[in-house]
Amino acid sequence: MEANIKPSQNVRELARLVGTDFYIVGGFLRNKLLGRKCDDEDLCSPLTLDELEKKLEGSDFSLKMKNKNFGTCKIVCGNKSYDYATFRKETYKKGHCPDEVEFVKTIEEDVKRRDFTINSIYYNLKTQEIIDPLDGIQDLQRKLVRATSPEILQNDGLRILRMIRLACEYNFSIEKRTCKIALANINLVKDLTKSKVIEEIKKLLRQTSKKATLKSLKLYNKLGVWEKLGLPARKIKLKMVTKCNDRVFGLAIDIVDTIKPASVSYFLEHLFADTGMTKKQVAQMVNILSGYYDALNHMQNKNFFFKYFENFPSIYQILQKKSKYLAQKYNFFYKYIISHKLVISVSDLKITKRDLKKAFPSLPAKMYDKVLLEALSEVFEGKCPNTQEELLKYIGKKHYHNF
Repeated sequence: MEANIKPSQNVRELARLVGTDFYIVGGFLRNKLLGRKCDDEDLCSPLTLDELEKKLEGSDFSLKMKNKNFGTCKIVCGNKSYDYATFRKETYKKGHCPDEVEFVKTIEEDVKRRDFTINSIYYNLKTQEIIDPLDGIQDLQRKLVRATSPEILQNDGLRILRMIRLACEYNFSIEKRTCKIALANINLVKDLTKSKVIEEIKKLLRQTSKKATLKSLKLYNKLGVWEKLGLPARKIKLKMVTKCNDRVFGLAIDIVDTIKPASVSYFLEHLFADTGMTKKQVAQMVNILSGYYDALNHMQNKNFFFKYFENFPSIYQILQKKSKYLAQKYNFFYKYIISHKLVISVSDLKITKRDLKKAFPSLPAKMYDKVLLEALSEVFEGKCPNTQEELLKYIGKKHYHNF
């Protein structure tokens, strides 16, 4: 397997400044050897962060985001940054992070902490030599994902998920022993935070082809990953994930369609909770997916757009993958609202909650949303002009007994 490694100019200059043996390792080499493009040059050497920083004094390079306990940092030059790690030996008891770290001097020691042989190939920037202590190049040629050791999958569920993504992204097989060890340790996935799992799933959905995505998720089904993530289903029926432009939405739909929760919105709020997304991002995703299901249930046009007008373009993209008829039906009304400049949101009304409080002090605050929505309906249907005076008159007349 021949490859023209060609490190970037920055990395070559960095190696020149360091002066001693300095290495690229991992995905950059894996992709270069496979003839694929890769810009992420992960770096390593026996140098501690203090030793490295001293060698780079007065240069254009600096160390950021340093973690001296793990010997890791970002080496920054202008708008470029490179992950760096000191050679180390790791000891695990439980979980993704090592309990003990010991800095070492040789590749033979450092390679033992790495996950798969195809990620354990080193390139010496000083000598321009490839070092392959675990026959990773042979596994690339055999199109095989193989764990560096049996122990490497016995303490970290994230590596099991990574194994699935790698195998499917490159259309590789998983070595039988590696697959057997992963299956025996699948319970480790339970120990991962939801945000870590979602991050890995997003990478899978974003980086792989449709065929590879389906293959990956079928492996999730086979290994029972979904149950370990707290979902009440061993297998997810994979119908929409590769049809949607945004596969995250497609997978969420497949999960909902498999589990059939009593309340879609309630289920989705809990599904997306603690995933690293902001409350606003979660609310938007829940709104889009709830709109998709309400459209499938033929929700009345007026009520539908009162709830989903703002996010309808995203709903439309998903809905047309399921039902072109319904997508066109709601899209026609959406365009009608825009072309006729209809008032479609409470925020477009000429009155606010503050106006209600001032005009009707005895009206309970908990009724404000209901009253404004009723007013919106009247304006939308042309029964009441959208002016403060007329709206307050309508509300007072309709709810006079409350004030």
